[in-house]
Amino acid sequence: MRLGVSVSVSVRCSIGTASGNTQTDYPAKFQRSSFSTANFLPDNASSDLAVSISSSSSRRGLIRIATLPCLLPLIGCLPANAMQPGSKEYLLIKEEVRKVLSKGKAAGVLRLVFHDAGTFDIDDSTGGMNGSIVYELERPENAGLKKSVKACSVSLFSHSPSITSISITIWRIPHDSEVLQKAKTQIDAIQPVSWADMIAVAGAEAVEVCGGPPIQVSLGRLDTLVPDPEGRLPEESLNASGLKKCFQSKGFSTQELVALSGAHTIGSKGFGSPISFDNSYYKVLLEKPWTSSGGMPSMIGLPSDHALVEDDECLRWIKKYADSENLFFEDFKNAYVKLVNSGVRRNSL
Repeated sequence: MRLGVSVSVSVRCSIGTASGNTQTDYPAKFQRSSFSTANFLPDNASSDLAVSISSSSSRRGLIRIATLPCLLPLIGCLPANAMQPGSKEYLLIKEEVRKVLSKGKAAGVLRLVFHDAGTFDIDDSTGGMNGSIVYELERPENAGLKKSVKACSVSLFSHSPSITSISITIWRIPHDSEVLQKAKTQIDAIQPVSWADMIAVAGAEAVEVCGGPPIQVSLGRLDTLVPDPEGRLPEESLNASGLKKCFQSKGFSTQELVALSGAHTIGSKGFGSPISFDNSYYKVLLEKPWTSSGGMPSMIGLPSDHALVEDDECLRWIKKYADSENLFFEDFKNAYVKLVNSGVRRNSL
């Protein structure tokens, strides 16, 4: 079994000035691209130390340092060390996922994406799309993902004199993504793939297999070996103000919140066909069927879904997406790519 460790390394550029050295950090929250983090790692970087580039470097190195702030907004467009759609690894994952993915499983697979990536926090760049969902099945917010879950204990032995062994509990992927286990086994036999990459690509395929827009995502995500902090996912009882605040803490705008909420168009929430990815979600929101007294209509959607249509800013986007499925598809695609790149740590070159 191959285990990958996610290591976050920040870059400090030390630039000589008349008043001394100035250190500038570039946290994820200040990037202008759709990607949440960009890591700069030299080949010989230590995994437990921040990389420092000083003004005593060669002239070429100094030029690179000076131009870094100008290039930073462009870096997120092509994440460091990311394997791009069209690579043989990406096509392999798509092929194996399509063999096991059905329309009936699509909503559960897509839900895994949101619950894995949704732990991201832009203030400290923790959480995000890192495969941590497999360690978080006991949490209330992940209710329904725990069906048919088993665990096994694995002991890892270290060559370090201070650490003799580490016991790790590894959860088998839950029922909703059980469909991915067979595909991952086949892929790992050829080219090891992280659960974060697997879930990100599978979610995109789930959208497309149900009639939604084709979505391509980059690869190279590292899996974490520990759960993400608790209480990061938006609660189902949140009002519109609470939802906007929650999504803002993850780097998403109100428009992106409304676009991503359209994922509820498939599954058991009651918006249109459970296996057709379209803009029915928004059309049903405008009808407010839950206001009917009793009966099945009152069970459609979650309280957080109902809250969106009561907010003027959200309502503006709901109407746009109800009127134009093409606009919804385009905005959902862009928001999805941003979501699955939230908090991503990638392999070094």
